[in-house]
This record gives sequence, structure tokens and C-alpha cells, in this order.
Amino acid sequence: MSEGASPRIAIVDVARGGALVAMIVYHFAWDLSFLGFVRTDVGSDPAWRAFAMSIAGSFLFITGFGLVLAHDAGQSWTGWLRRIGKIGLAAALVTVATYAAFPDGFVYFGILHMIAAGAVLALPFLRAPPALTAGVAAIVLVTPHFVSSSAFDSRWLAWTGFAQTPPATVDFEPVFPWFAPVLLGVAAARLALDGGWRPRLASWRSEAAPARLLDAMGRRSLLVYLAHQPILLAVLYPLSLALPVSTAGFVAACTVNCAASGTDRALCESACICVAERAPDEGLGRLLVESDATPDEQSRLAEIGNQCLRDVLTPDPVAPNE
Repeated sequence: MSEGASPRIAIVDVARGGALVAMIVYHFAWDLSFLGFVRTDVGSDPAWRAFAMSIAGSFLFITGFGLVLAHDAGQSWTGWLRRIGKIGLAAALVTVATYAAFPDGFVYFGILHMIAAGAVLALPFLRAPPALTAGVAAIVLVTPHFVSSSAFDSRWLAWTGFAQTPPATVDFEPVFPWFAPVLLGVAAARLALDGGWRPRLASWRSEAAPARLLDAMGRRSLLVYLAHQPILLAVLYPLSLALPVSTAGFVAACTVNCAASGTDRALCESACICVAERAPDEGLGRLLVESDATPDEQSRLAEIGNQCLRDVLTPDPVAPNE
């Protein structure tokens, strides 16, 4: 990198804006699930999980692609460090905020953490042959399927991707395998530059209104990322208190907290559904949509939860055939 400026390329910002829109759609659906508006558990539903993974992969691919373009355009080290510093600070804010909301499942290494780490780890590959970079990406992608150890199960080491049972979290993109899409973005950008495509990329302009909107979002991606969830929750949470909703949000949060203790997630979900069914009979139905339980209510709800978990772990015996 030199001390020159790094001009923005609109098509990259538009792509980043598109990823942001997809992320907002996913988080809107997750919020609806968490607050109980819908019965689908978005956090564990296979289709929604695949959608979330594709969004994370697109962000990381764009990170690698944009890093090569900025480096080729002569981005200064000062500008690069400032950018990484902002992302790192935003990642820390996400960790603090989610710890306050989900102490048993807070984000200790989510998408922003991985973007910051990927931007650092990718530096040696910025001028490497694309085939080499793609080959390393393939290794990074498959390695976690063959290398894992309980020694990496703590939050201090799970970020590597080698944990056998990583701590519960609502967002997790460890280095292995998530550094792979960063490297693929680097390889793709290197191919484009080596093929003389930079003038074409730089000349593209976002003329249509939707493209201009995506461009604007992409240019302010960090701000959009940090602001969208507070805005969504500021609208949806009051509605969740005013409208009749399902217990899906309670079950989702209960399952995360239960799984954080090391219990199998499927068993946790069954036990939490049991709690949601029994709580109203014990006069605790309001706690399925509210979180201001008294100490006595917390104790009673915990007792129901323990009984439900015992029932799940020890199902009723099957009556013998007559």
C-alpha cells in the first residue's frame, strides 16, 4: 500500500448494499420469531440458516474483493488502519450490546469480527496468484471437517473454528472456514485486475433509483449495520407488547440459554416448548412475552423448566401390548 487515496468503485458499494438489504430481511424475520409474531424458529430453521450463511459469505467475499481493489488503487496504510479500527470498534460494540441482551449467547466472534480479522489475514495474498489463493481458500474451507478439539471450546479459542462444541452464540463466523470467502474475493479481484477489468468496473455508474439506494447504503455499510437492529426492535418490540403473539420468541430465547449449558439443542427446544405450554397453567403466562419476572416468578419458572427437562430426558414408558 502507498500513501495515495483509494477511489470508491460504485459496483462494489452496490453489491455491499444488496448484502445489507438481505441482512435486514433476515434480521427482520429473526426479530419476528424472537418476539413471538411467527411460530418459525428463524435461528434454527434450515432454510433461514442457509440464507444467513449466504449473506455472511457475500459480505466476506466483498471484503476480500474490495481489499484488493483498494490496495491496487494505492490506499494508504493510514486509511486501511482507520477502516480496520472502525470495524473492530463496531465489533466490540456488538459484543457488549448482545452480552447485555443475551448473556448466555452473546456475539464473541460474529461477522464484524471476521471481517476485521479477514482484512488482516488476507494481506499476504493481495498480490498472490489467484490459483494459489483459491487453493488456500479450499484448504481453509475443509479443514474444520478434519481438525477439531475440545481444547478450543472456550470463547478465547473457539474463534479459530477448531472447537468441538463452541459456546452458544447468536452469530458465529470463525476464521476456519469463514476466511475462505474472503480469499475467494481476493482471488476474484486479482483475476479481474490481471485481466484488465478495472476500467470497466470503475466506469460503471448506478443510474437507476434502486441501484443508487444500494450504492448509498454500501458507502455507509457500517452505520447501516449498527443502526438497523435498534430501529427494527424499536418498532417491533412495542407492537409485541400490544398485540397477541405466539410463544415462539420465548421458546427461541429459552433454547439458546438452555443450549449454552451444554444440553443438546433438540432436547432444549422440546423442554422449552413444554415450559411454554405449562407456564399459563401456573399463572406465569405473561412471562412468555415479558421479561420483568419477580424473583418468585423466576424461581417458579425455573422449577417448571427443570421438570420439563426431566420429562424430556425421561419420557413416559411405553405401555406393553396386551
